[in-house]
Amino acid sequence: MNRIRAARQALGWTQTELANKAGVSPRTIHAVEQGRSCRQATKRRIITALGVPWELRAEYFPGARPVRRAPVPVRVDEAQRA
Repeated sequence: MNRIRAARQALGWTQTELANKAGVSPRTIHAVEQGRSCRQATKRRIITALGVPWELRAEYFPGARPVRRAPVPVRVDEAQRA
């Protein structure tokens, strides 16, 4: 289960109640509980509203996914064609 959802439910709050306390929309809370990413400021608001220390954020929000870089196209010089 998602740690944000578990913490919210442990407090007996609905998504709307957490959203109001965090100053974000209920839709944002729903998205976060579904595992979608959000801004660091949004994470801070949610964590603070739940009473969780900021240092424990990595336990509540999954780490950033590695960026997959696009392959660099190979240029063929005119000299190499001949």
